[in-house]
Amino acid sequence: MTTMIASHLALLVAMSLIVVVLALLLMALAVVPAVMTVGSLALALGVGYHYLAPAPHGRAQDRRRRPLPRWTVTPATPRELDGPRWTQAWPTVPSPGEIPAVRERVAAVLDEWEVCGEAAEPVLLVVTELLTNALEHADAPIQITLGLGPAFVRVQVRDAATEPPQPRRHGPASVRGRGLQIVAALALRHGWTPDPHGKTVWADVPTRWPT
Repeated sequence: MTTMIASHLALLVAMSLIVVVLALLLMALAVVPAVMTVGSLALALGVGYHYLAPAPHGRAQDRRRRPLPRWTVTPATPRELDGPRWTQAWPTVPSPGEIPAVRERVAAVLDEWEVCGEAAEPVLLVVTELLTNALEHADAPIQITLGLGPAFVRVQVRDAATEPPQPRRHGPASVRGRGLQIVAALALRHGWTPDPHGKTVWADVPTRWPT
């Protein structure tokens, strides 16, 4: 009798354990879809925020929104020049094909002033950009003047247009439109001076660069 009771109790305990295990398994199976659903929702929200939220201010956006270098009305001070001067003028707008010849004459002048080699390259580039800008956007007569300062060469381009020099925004693939920005980057000082018959755009280009 005692043995029969013990067998029934063991069977009852085993069945109870089986029921508990099955119940836990069913609960687990019910929880997994819920967890997957919550995870999927979180992932969707994250992806949606990535595409719909405003993009962070990265370098490309900073480059687009960065203010262009200003060309303010600033007269070039004559007393800052203590060396020789050189001038060339055109009564009509010359063709862009003349710019290489002007560069050669400017290089010869700079060599006489003992501004040569790497020290002359920034001056030649500024001459090219300012003169090109005048040929494309200004009116005749056009005049270019170089003056030697203590540690810089002043490049001045005068024309008969009254509109101020205006840097223009450009796309990454643009090959033109960077002239005034290049000049501003190379110059110690730059500006423009209006007059009743036009304007003078100028830039002081250093002749002593850090090594």
